[in-house]
Amino acid sequence: MSGTLQLLVIVVLGGLVHGVTGFGFGLFTMGVLSVLMPMGDAVTIVSLINLVITLLNLWTLRGSVDWRESWPVLGAAIPTTILGVYLLRSLDTGLLRTGVGVMILMGCAVALWSPQRARLRGANPWGYVAGLVGGVFGGALNTGGPPVVLYTLLRGWDKARTKSVMTVYFAGTGILRVALLIATGVATAQRLQQGVVLLAPAAAATFLGTRVFRRMSTPVFRYAVTGLLALLAARTILS
Repeated sequence: MSGTLQLLVIVVLGGLVHGVTGFGFGLFTMGVLSVLMPMGDAVTIVSLINLVITLLNLWTLRGSVDWRESWPVLGAAIPTTILGVYLLRSLDTGLLRTGVGVMILMGCAVALWSPQRARLRGANPWGYVAGLVGGVFGGALNTGGPPVVLYTLLRGWDKARTKSVMTVYFAGTGILRVALLIATGVATAQRLQQGVVLLAPAAAATFLGTRVFRRMSTPVFRYAVTGLLALLAARTILS
C-alpha cells in the first residue's frame, strides 16, 4: 500500500470513529500515525484536518454557542497549548508516544462512562483544570480531548451545550496549534500539503459516520470503537 493510500485509509477510519463517538479523530489517527512517521509530521497532518472539521462543525453551531461556559476551558487551554507545542520539539519521541497511548486509554474510559446526573456545578476550578491539561496534550500530541469531554460529562449538560463547549475549545486551540506548528517549523510544506489533500475524504467520512451509524446500535459500535482505541493505545505504548 502506497504512503498516500495508507494515509487516506487512516483518516477515513478516523472520520468514521469521530462520527460514531462524537470525538476521537485525533485519538485514532495519532494512535496509528505516531507509529508510522515522526511525531511532528503526524501532529501536523492530524492538526490541520482536525481544525477544518471542527471549524465546519462550529459553523453549524454558530447560533447556539454557550460562550459563558466555553471561555473558562478555552482561556485556560491557550497558554498550555503553547507549552505543548514546545514540548513536542523538546521531549523524547518514546515519551511522546507513551503520552499518546495514555490519552487514548483515557478517551476509552470517557467514551464508556456516562454519569446519570451532574457531578460538577460550576466551571471553577475544574473547567480551568480541564483546559490546562487538555491544552498541554493537545499542543504536544493533538490528543487534548479527553479531559474536556470528561469535564462536560461531569457538568451534566444537554447535548447541545456539551457539543458547543467542546467545539469552541477544539476550534480555538486548533487554530493556535496549527499557527504555532507553522511558526516553529514543525509543520513542513510537504506535510501541510498532504493534510490539505486528505481534508475532503476525512470530512466526508465524518459525515458518513454520523449518518450511517446513527441508525445502528450505538452501544455496540461505541464498545467496538473503544476496544479498537484500546488496542491502538497498547500498540503505541509498546512500540
